[in-house]
Amino acid sequence: MHKSASQKQKILAIDDEEIVRKSCERILRPAGYDIDTSADGMSALRMIGAKKYDLVLTDLKMPNMDGLEVMAAIKKSLPSAKVIIVTGYSTLDNAVKATLTGAYNYIEKPFSPESLLSVVREALKEKVVNGENPCP
Repeated sequence: MHKSASQKQKILAIDDEEIVRKSCERILRPAGYDIDTSADGMSALRMIGAKKYDLVLTDLKMPNMDGLEVMAAIKKSLPSAKVIIVTGYSTLDNAVKATLTGAYNYIEKPFSPESLLSVVREALKEKVVNGENPCP
């Protein structure tokens, strides 16, 4: 089930570590996703204002604006977007807080290509199952 280029699902990956942003691109672009990256929450929010994303992957611990703050802002401006928290600081408390505040799921760093693809596909599949069309 390949989509045409105009129908690719749009993903934004936010992480202050360049290696993580590049990993997300390297894994998700060949899988057929339209992926953009951002190094911080403020620039990510500007990007979200300019382009509607189906899914946002955001690091939990970032300078200036953490992933939970980014997610709260995304949920206000783009409520249909699924948000997945990416963290190297995985604790039960962080996982519970992330899901209670609106995250679809979370994934631990370092992640394998298979685990990233799995959680992304699951989130985007749920959007389709719930009748949420990909963003134009």
